[in-house]
Amino acid sequence: MDPKFSCDVNMEILSRTSLKTLDITRCINKQFEKLTYDPGFLNFYKKRNKIVSGFLIQTGGNGYEFAPGPESNNLDLGFLPHDARILASSEQGIMVFESPHPQLQDSIVYHVCKPSSKQVLPLPYPKNSYITDNVYMVVVGSKPLHYKIVRLSEHKSDTDYGNGRCTSYHCEIFDSREWTWRVKDHVILPYTVYIISNYQWITTRGSIYMLLSNKEVLKFDAYSEEWTTFSSPIQTLYYPFSENPRLRKLVKYQGKLGFACMTPSLHSWEIWVLTVQSWEKLHVLDMKKDIAKLSLVAIYDADTWVMNEFKTLVFYSFKEGGCISKARKSYGGYSPIRILPFRSDFEPIDLKPVDLKG
Repeated sequence: MDPKFSCDVNMEILSRTSLKTLDITRCINKQFEKLTYDPGFLNFYKKRNKIVSGFLIQTGGNGYEFAPGPESNNLDLGFLPHDARILASSEQGIMVFESPHPQLQDSIVYHVCKPSSKQVLPLPYPKNSYITDNVYMVVVGSKPLHYKIVRLSEHKSDTDYGNGRCTSYHCEIFDSREWTWRVKDHVILPYTVYIISNYQWITTRGSIYMLLSNKEVLKFDAYSEEWTTFSSPIQTLYYPFSENPRLRKLVKYQGKLGFACMTPSLHSWEIWVLTVQSWEKLHVLDMKKDIAKLSLVAIYDADTWVMNEFKTLVFYSFKEGGCISKARKSYGGYSPIRILPFRSDFEPIDLKPVDLKG
């Protein structure tokens, strides 16, 4: 593809690519990257290629469902066990869920699944029997499929470690190439610091990012399997309401790690993006009165944010200032405990490496 082609020609060519090729194309040229995050292109691409795009919702009442985005196909989750709990998802079309063991009481089984093709594969049981706090998933290769699942368990705020008390998480990693869980060193955080939410995490470019209670960001690099922390763009001095977790969260903006924070006026959101060197403030999004009290869920595309109403996900254009679409939720009075972004085609996939099949 020649970057000198017209926008319409580039759109026609790109709209015929697979999801894998589309993601690769975004890394080739800034013009292609900008085009492929445009809501007009994405809606056209989803319709032409029958792409599923939206959010998996897990509630505290063991209910789950899929909320489709604009112009997306729906996703049938009726094949899952009725007592399944969705734990993690990816934008490569796969997810992780747990369900009670069919024979062992008080035990659970982890599964990896591609819901669009109804493929389900049980995973080996984790080595530790601690109670799960958070599960994360990151895809690190597509040909063949290679993914890692990170399980953090048994949060302790008074663990003795080194020179004093700290917060400690047991860490296990499942590697699809090895098809086994490995116990890693504990994740050690300062005393009283903790991961603030089990669905405010972002996966991009082979890393998982989690927001901490002290407003720093915890990063897991899936290639090196190392944990690091770095600062978020806000300072308490200038953001007096930043103690409220509802008013700050990590987001994904055009494939990059982003940070959204309510301004002190409580009438607009600041959107920051992490560049190679530092955080850069890209937008200040003014809110209309009808969505001022809603919680920000995610940035859906270059022009759309997603807000959580009691029984509805609202897709809202922050450039034109209007509602694009609404996805009704049907899980009754239970509140969502996870709202996970999800994107997929309908092609079958090898969930287990070929050389490990038996």
